[in-house]
Amino acid sequence: MKQNIELSLSDILPGKNEVLFSLGIPVGTEIVDSIQALFDEALDLFHQTVQPSCIVNEISYNEFERIFRGEGKNADDVLLKYIYPKANHLALYALTMGKTISDKIDHLFNTNDFALGTMLDSVASNAADKASNVVQDWYFNELSKTHGLNSNSATLGYSPGYCGWDISGQKKLFQYLEPEQIGIILSSSFLMIPLKSITGLLVAGKKEIHLFKDNYSYCSTCKNRSCIDRMKKLRS
Repeated sequence: MKQNIELSLSDILPGKNEVLFSLGIPVGTEIVDSIQALFDEALDLFHQTVQPSCIVNEISYNEFERIFRGEGKNADDVLLKYIYPKANHLALYALTMGKTISDKIDHLFNTNDFALGTMLDSVASNAADKASNVVQDWYFNELSKTHGLNSNSATLGYSPGYCGWDISGQKKLFQYLEPEQIGIILSSSFLMIPLKSITGLLVAGKKEIHLFKDNYSYCSTCKNRSCIDRMKKLRS
């Protein structure tokens, strides 16, 4: 059943260290007044313009298999094909920070206010990532109530465009989930509009199904390697 999930601002609001780190400023760096002022202004704009929305819809293995094939462009060793068949539960999800904040970021760049535009862009991106974690936790908690998931289990999200799942997979995902109802549309090049949006598959199962060696064909070209931190958290 498709559900709308409430995303509270307090849950998705990113911290200063997260935002600045994503801009290349290491944690512990002394922050000059001009950077602090930019961060404060971007945070104010975030509160004024963000409109978070999210939908989740559980899906069967057979239904997801048809979606996962996409346009037939997945890597031969696409990671998710080794993970989702071992899961206990699957759900598609889509979330967005909304059109207004994306329009504001565009406006700042178009009017040459690059410093504030970059800071607000980082705030919005980090908020979207935090929102994805909130949705993962929400799904885990729901399954804990209804299906007895415990501390030996975990729920993680996997998105088209990462780990060998070709970005063209968005097409069938959108056809099934219909994120248009929360204001997300898909361009012909599979770019989501608004930009600060995330879609993917929530995979719930034993923690070990999410653990792997990062030596797949596409790992050497991956720029963020966020999987390393995710696996560290699972092991701890």
